[in-house]
Amino acid sequence: MEVIMLGPLNSAENVLNILFVWSKTAKKDLGLTEISRITGINKSTVYKILISLQNHHLVSLDQDTKKYRIDYGVLELSSIFLKQSDLKTIAHPWIERLASESGKTITLALRKQEHLVFIDRVDGCENVRFYCDIGKVAYYNSGAAAKVVFANLTDEEQENIIQQPSHRFTDNTRSWDELMQEVPQIRQNGYSISDEEVDAGVFAIGAPIFDSQGKVTAGIAMATLKYNLTKEQIGNMITLTVNTSSIISSKLGFSKA
Repeated sequence: MEVIMLGPLNSAENVLNILFVWSKTAKKDLGLTEISRITGINKSTVYKILISLQNHHLVSLDQDTKKYRIDYGVLELSSIFLKQSDLKTIAHPWIERLASESGKTITLALRKQEHLVFIDRVDGCENVRFYCDIGKVAYYNSGAAAKVVFANLTDEEQENIIQQPSHRFTDNTRSWDELMQEVPQIRQNGYSISDEEVDAGVFAIGAPIFDSQGKVTAGIAMATLKYNLTKEQIGNMITLTVNTSSIISSKLGFSKA
Protein backbone atom coordinates (compact mmCIF):
# COMPACT_ATOMS: atom_id res chain seq x y z
CA MET A 1 0.00 0.00 0.00
CA GLU A 2 1.36 3.40 -0.98
CA VAL A 3 1.11 5.90 1.86
CA ILE A 4 1.39 9.62 1.17
CA MET A 5 1.60 12.08 4.01
CA LEU A 6 -0.87 14.88 3.50
CA GLY A 7 0.56 18.35 3.92
CA PRO A 8 -1.14 21.59 4.96
CA LEU A 9 -2.76 22.02 1.55
CA ASN A 10 -4.59 18.73 1.98
CA SER A 11 -6.96 20.03 4.59
CA ALA A 12 -10.04 18.22 5.82
CA GLU A 13 -12.11 20.66 3.77
CA ASN A 14 -10.31 19.65 0.56
CA VAL A 15 -10.85 15.99 1.35
CA LEU A 16 -14.57 16.55 1.91
CA ASN A 17 -14.89 18.69 -1.22
CA ILE A 18 -13.40 15.87 -3.27
CA LEU A 19 -15.57 13.18 -1.68
CA PHE A 20 -18.74 15.19 -2.25
CA VAL A 21 -17.92 15.90 -5.89
CA TRP A 22 -19.71 12.67 -6.90
CA SER A 23 -22.96 13.93 -5.34
CA LYS A 24 -22.75 17.10 -7.42
CA THR A 25 -22.66 15.34 -10.78
CA ALA A 26 -24.64 12.51 -12.35
CA LYS A 27 -21.40 10.83 -13.44
CA LYS A 28 -20.21 7.73 -11.61
CA ASP A 29 -16.67 7.93 -12.99
CA LEU A 30 -14.55 11.09 -12.84
CA GLY A 31 -11.03 11.79 -14.02
CA LEU A 32 -8.34 13.66 -12.13
CA THR A 33 -8.63 16.77 -14.32
CA GLU A 34 -12.42 16.85 -13.97
CA ILE A 35 -12.29 16.52 -10.19
CA SER A 36 -9.75 19.32 -10.05
CA ARG A 37 -11.92 21.55 -12.24
CA ILE A 38 -15.12 20.96 -10.26
CA THR A 39 -13.53 21.43 -6.84
CA GLY A 40 -11.12 24.21 -7.78
CA ILE A 41 -8.29 22.28 -6.10
CA ASN A 42 -5.03 21.93 -8.03
CA LYS A 43 -4.35 18.56 -9.67
CA SER A 44 -1.30 17.75 -7.54
CA THR A 45 -3.27 18.13 -4.32
CA VAL A 46 -6.25 16.23 -5.73
CA TYR A 47 -3.98 13.37 -6.74
CA LYS A 48 -2.42 13.07 -3.27
CA ILE A 49 -5.84 13.08 -1.61
CA LEU A 50 -7.19 10.48 -4.04
CA ILE A 51 -4.28 8.17 -3.21
CA SER A 52 -5.14 8.44 0.49
CA LEU A 53 -8.84 7.87 -0.21
CA GLN A 54 -7.94 4.78 -2.24
CA ASN A 55 -5.91 3.44 0.68
CA HIS A 56 -9.03 3.69 2.85
CA HIS A 57 -11.28 2.20 0.12
CA LEU A 58 -13.32 5.40 -0.15
CA VAL A 59 -12.59 5.70 -3.88
CA SER A 60 -11.23 3.28 -6.47
CA LEU A 61 -9.34 3.81 -9.73
CA ASP A 62 -10.22 2.08 -12.98
CA GLN A 63 -6.82 1.22 -14.43
CA ASP A 64 -8.19 1.15 -17.99
CA THR A 65 -10.04 4.49 -18.02
CA LYS A 66 -7.92 6.17 -15.33
CA LYS A 67 -11.11 7.44 -13.74
CA TYR A 68 -12.18 7.33 -10.11
CA ARG A 69 -15.43 6.23 -8.51
CA ILE A 70 -16.85 5.93 -4.99
CA ASP A 71 -15.78 2.67 -3.32
CA TYR A 72 -17.33 0.42 -0.68
CA GLY A 73 -15.75 2.30 2.25
CA VAL A 74 -18.27 5.10 1.77
CA LEU A 75 -21.12 2.59 2.01
CA GLU A 76 -19.69 1.27 5.27
CA LEU A 77 -19.66 4.79 6.71
CA SER A 78 -23.15 5.58 5.46
CA SER A 79 -24.51 2.33 6.87
CA ILE A 80 -23.46 3.45 10.35
CA PHE A 81 -25.49 6.63 9.93
CA LEU A 82 -28.48 4.85 8.45
CA LYS A 83 -28.57 2.28 11.24
CA GLN A 84 -28.68 5.15 13.74
CA SER A 85 -31.39 7.00 11.89
CA ASP A 86 -34.66 6.86 13.81
CA LEU A 87 -36.46 8.23 10.77
CA LYS A 88 -35.37 5.37 8.52
CA THR A 89 -36.06 2.77 11.21
CA ILE A 90 -39.59 4.07 11.75
CA ALA A 91 -40.39 4.80 8.11
CA HIS A 92 -39.03 1.70 6.39
CA PRO A 93 -41.87 -0.75 7.22
CA TRP A 94 -44.43 1.77 5.96
CA ILE A 95 -42.44 2.45 2.81
CA GLU A 96 -42.26 -1.28 2.16
CA ARG A 97 -46.01 -1.53 2.64
CA LEU A 98 -46.62 1.40 0.28
CA ALA A 99 -44.40 -0.15 -2.40
CA SER A 100 -46.25 -3.46 -2.03
CA GLU A 101 -49.70 -1.86 -2.23
CA SER A 102 -48.91 0.42 -5.15
CA GLY A 103 -46.37 -1.64 -7.07
CA LYS A 104 -44.33 1.51 -7.55
CA THR A 105 -40.92 2.76 -6.42
CA ILE A 106 -40.96 4.58 -3.07
CA THR A 107 -38.13 6.79 -1.82
CA LEU A 108 -37.43 8.55 1.47
CA ALA A 109 -35.38 11.76 1.40
CA LEU A 110 -33.95 13.41 4.51
CA ARG A 111 -33.93 17.18 4.75
CA LYS A 112 -30.57 18.94 4.83
CA GLN A 113 -29.83 22.64 4.80
CA GLU A 114 -29.38 23.19 1.07
CA HIS A 115 -30.71 19.90 -0.33
CA LEU A 116 -32.19 16.51 0.55
CA VAL A 117 -30.42 13.15 0.72
CA PHE A 118 -32.11 9.88 -0.19
CA ILE A 119 -31.77 7.49 2.75
CA ASP A 120 -34.17 4.71 1.77
CA ARG A 121 -35.76 3.19 -1.32
CA VAL A 122 -38.08 0.25 -1.95
CA ASP A 123 -39.01 -0.94 -5.44
CA GLY A 124 -42.51 -2.23 -6.12
CA CYS A 125 -43.52 -5.02 -8.46
CA GLU A 126 -43.56 -2.87 -11.61
CA ASN A 127 -40.86 -3.86 -14.09
CA VAL A 128 -39.33 -0.40 -13.81
CA ARG A 129 -36.33 0.69 -11.79
CA PHE A 130 -35.35 4.31 -11.33
CA TYR A 131 -31.86 5.68 -10.75
CA CYS A 132 -32.06 6.90 -7.18
CA ASP A 133 -29.18 5.52 -5.16
CA ILE A 134 -29.01 5.82 -1.39
CA GLY A 135 -26.97 8.92 -0.59
CA LYS A 136 -27.95 10.72 -3.78
CA VAL A 137 -28.69 14.43 -3.39
CA ALA A 138 -32.06 15.90 -4.36
CA TYR A 139 -32.18 19.64 -4.95
CA TYR A 140 -35.16 21.62 -3.70
CA ASN A 141 -36.30 22.91 -7.08
CA SER A 142 -36.65 19.47 -8.65
CA GLY A 143 -38.52 16.31 -7.75
CA ALA A 144 -41.64 15.50 -5.75
CA ALA A 145 -40.04 14.87 -2.35
CA ALA A 146 -37.80 17.94 -2.57
CA LYS A 147 -40.59 20.29 -3.66
CA VAL A 148 -42.99 19.21 -0.92
CA VAL A 149 -40.32 19.64 1.74
CA PHE A 150 -39.40 23.08 0.39
CA ALA A 151 -43.05 24.16 0.39
CA ASN A 152 -43.32 23.39 4.11
CA LEU A 153 -40.22 25.30 5.18
CA THR A 154 -40.51 28.72 6.78
CA ASP A 155 -40.39 31.80 4.59
CA GLU A 156 -36.94 32.62 5.95
CA GLU A 157 -35.62 29.13 5.19
CA GLN A 158 -37.01 29.31 1.66
CA GLU A 159 -35.45 32.71 1.10
CA ASN A 160 -32.04 31.42 2.15
CA ILE A 161 -32.30 28.42 -0.18
CA ILE A 162 -33.32 30.33 -3.30
CA GLN A 163 -30.17 32.42 -3.02
CA GLN A 164 -28.32 29.30 -4.20
CA PRO A 165 -28.07 28.36 -7.90
CA SER A 166 -30.91 26.17 -9.15
CA HIS A 167 -30.24 22.84 -10.85
CA ARG A 168 -31.84 21.95 -14.17
CA PHE A 169 -32.36 18.35 -15.32
CA THR A 170 -35.15 18.51 -17.93
CA ASP A 171 -37.19 21.16 -19.71
CA ASN A 172 -39.79 20.73 -16.94
CA THR A 173 -37.42 21.39 -14.03
CA ARG A 174 -38.70 24.34 -12.03
CA SER A 175 -36.85 27.62 -11.63
CA TRP A 176 -36.93 29.19 -8.18
CA ASP A 177 -39.61 31.66 -9.34
CA GLU A 178 -41.77 28.85 -10.74
CA LEU A 179 -41.38 26.81 -7.56
CA MET A 180 -42.30 29.75 -5.34
CA GLN A 181 -45.52 30.15 -7.35
CA GLU A 182 -46.37 26.50 -6.64
CA VAL A 183 -45.73 26.70 -2.89
CA PRO A 184 -49.23 27.88 -1.78
CA GLN A 185 -50.94 25.12 -3.77
CA ILE A 186 -48.56 22.44 -2.50
CA ARG A 187 -49.17 23.53 1.09
CA GLN A 188 -52.93 23.54 0.57
CA ASN A 189 -52.99 20.14 -1.16
CA GLY A 190 -50.55 18.46 1.21
CA TYR A 191 -48.62 16.90 -1.66
CA SER A 192 -46.52 17.84 -4.69
CA ILE A 193 -46.37 16.58 -8.25
CA SER A 194 -43.24 16.09 -10.32
CA ASP A 195 -44.11 15.70 -13.99
CA GLU A 196 -40.88 14.81 -15.81
CA GLU A 197 -38.99 17.40 -13.74
CA VAL A 198 -36.00 15.17 -12.97
CA ASP A 199 -36.18 12.37 -15.52
CA ALA A 200 -38.02 12.32 -18.85
CA GLY A 201 -41.05 10.06 -18.74
CA VAL A 202 -41.18 9.82 -14.94
CA PHE A 203 -44.15 11.02 -12.88
CA ALA A 204 -44.02 11.24 -9.07
CA ILE A 205 -46.08 12.28 -6.06
CA GLY A 206 -44.38 13.67 -2.95
CA ALA A 207 -45.70 14.10 0.60
CA PRO A 208 -44.06 15.69 3.67
CA ILE A 209 -42.99 14.05 6.92
CA PHE A 210 -43.10 16.14 10.10
CA ASP A 211 -41.31 15.58 13.41
CA SER A 212 -42.66 15.94 16.95
CA GLN A 213 -41.94 19.69 16.84
CA GLY A 214 -44.08 20.13 13.75
CA LYS A 215 -41.09 20.79 11.49
CA VAL A 216 -40.80 19.15 8.10
CA THR A 217 -37.92 16.70 8.36
CA ALA A 218 -38.21 14.58 5.22
CA GLY A 219 -40.32 13.70 2.23
CA ILE A 220 -41.47 10.50 0.60
CA ALA A 221 -42.12 10.07 -3.10
CA MET A 222 -43.92 7.52 -5.24
CA ALA A 223 -42.57 7.32 -8.79
CA THR A 224 -43.77 5.59 -11.93
CA LEU A 225 -43.69 5.95 -15.71
CA LYS A 226 -45.98 8.64 -17.03
CA TYR A 227 -46.98 6.61 -20.10
CA ASN A 228 -50.73 5.74 -20.10
CA LEU A 229 -51.15 7.02 -16.52
CA THR A 230 -54.84 7.78 -15.86
CA LYS A 231 -56.41 10.40 -13.58
CA GLU A 232 -57.79 7.61 -11.43
CA GLN A 233 -54.33 6.10 -11.01
CA ILE A 234 -52.87 9.50 -10.13
CA GLY A 235 -55.60 10.01 -7.54
CA ASN A 236 -54.79 6.63 -6.01
CA MET A 237 -51.08 7.51 -5.91
CA ILE A 238 -51.87 10.74 -4.09
CA THR A 239 -54.11 9.05 -1.51
CA LEU A 240 -51.63 6.28 -0.72
CA THR A 241 -48.62 8.59 -0.53
CA VAL A 242 -50.31 11.21 1.67
CA ASN A 243 -51.76 8.59 3.99
CA THR A 244 -48.37 6.93 4.43
CA SER A 245 -46.60 10.22 5.12
CA SER A 246 -49.22 11.02 7.75
CA ILE A 247 -48.68 7.67 9.46
CA ILE A 248 -44.91 8.11 9.53
CA SER A 249 -45.28 11.64 10.88
CA SER A 250 -47.54 10.42 13.66
CA LYS A 251 -45.02 7.69 14.53
CA LEU A 252 -42.41 10.46 14.90
CA GLY A 253 -44.68 12.23 17.38
CA PHE A 254 -46.34 14.76 15.09
CA SER A 255 -49.90 15.80 15.78
CA LYS A 256 -51.97 18.32 13.83
CA ALA A 257 -53.96 19.21 16.93
